[in-house]
Amino acid sequence: MSSARERTTPPRPSSIHGTLMPEPPARAGGARKKRSLWKRLPTTREGVWFMCATLVVGAAAVNAGLNLLFLVFGMMLFLILASGIMSELCLRHLVVTRKLPTAIHAGTPFLMGIGVRNNKKRTPTFSLEVEDLTDERPVERRCYFLKIPAGREQETAYRNVVNHRGVHRLVGFRVSTRFPFGLIRKAHDIPANAQMLVYPALVPVPQLLAAEGGAPLPDRRNARASRSGEFHGLREYREGDDPRQIHWRSSARRGRWLVREHEDDAGGRVVVKLQWAEVRQENENQAFEQAVSMAASVGLWFLKRGYEVGLSAGQVSVGSRAGNQQSHALLAALALVTMDDVKAPSGALGTAVVVARVTMADSAPRVTLASGARGQAA
Repeated sequence: MSSARERTTPPRPSSIHGTLMPEPPARAGGARKKRSLWKRLPTTREGVWFMCATLVVGAAAVNAGLNLLFLVFGMMLFLILASGIMSELCLRHLVVTRKLPTAIHAGTPFLMGIGVRNNKKRTPTFSLEVEDLTDERPVERRCYFLKIPAGREQETAYRNVVNHRGVHRLVGFRVSTRFPFGLIRKAHDIPANAQMLVYPALVPVPQLLAAEGGAPLPDRRNARASRSGEFHGLREYREGDDPRQIHWRSSARRGRWLVREHEDDAGGRVVVKLQWAEVRQENENQAFEQAVSMAASVGLWFLKRGYEVGLSAGQVSVGSRAGNQQSHALLAALALVTMDDVKAPSGALGTAVVVARVTMADSAPRVTLASGARGQAA
């Protein structure tokens, strides 16, 4: 269980608000009806024993005709009724929000933020459990809120792990409570659709990449815009560029800042090429996932060292850029790439000086560096 911290500010406008989901229709079939009816019973294990004891006391009161037994039987029935009413009141007028993390990698634990706001004017909510719902199954981890005062909001987070890259869909929340006596567990499903883009898993990158293929690493000092060298073209202005390199006439015509780019600027560019190789059928998918993870790791390895990095994975390509936004672009493209995309022929590599080839193999992906000429086809 995670501890919650109290907040008094209203929920964020970008948060996902939930409303009560209507109950699905019952399925036909005798056995299925019995199982679904038993699952719908909101009693807990303690509640089942308490109800059995209530029936025993009621039978004894009718059989013996003692007023004391009738009094005890009435008190036990009142506890069951009060438990159902109070637990239902705890689940009323709740707004659940979800705070997605900025980056999620397959196989890496992350924290999913959950916020609950109690819109009731006077009644607090006690002992609330919130569970995320996915297409496949409910998330096993739950967030626990001991008390949410009226008109307040609290936030907490649970730890989760997604084992596969790609798009994962969240369909809503399941809020439940056993307040006040633990006899009845009331639960409501709240729809709140959201999509998580899970990036490929990161793996260690070989320290001496140049030794793999024999091509030297590009010089990062030449990756900055400069006034020397032969004119190559124009590109959009990025933070840190020299303002003297702005091409004012083209910038005014196109409505955005453009800077001159020289031949020396291409010295710090690397294209990560995800290359297909025939492998055994039983290891094909595993080798492809390993190659995608290695391609993502190699791209981040160069980006952290100041290079402009691009991607060439068959039909999927990303232009060479530097910075944090480029890392998200590379990871997003690799999160959605498929084996059919890689098998398709790729286009030109542009002005890359060094190509980091990630080739699928039987045991593990191979990373090699090769020199690339301007406009060379992959």
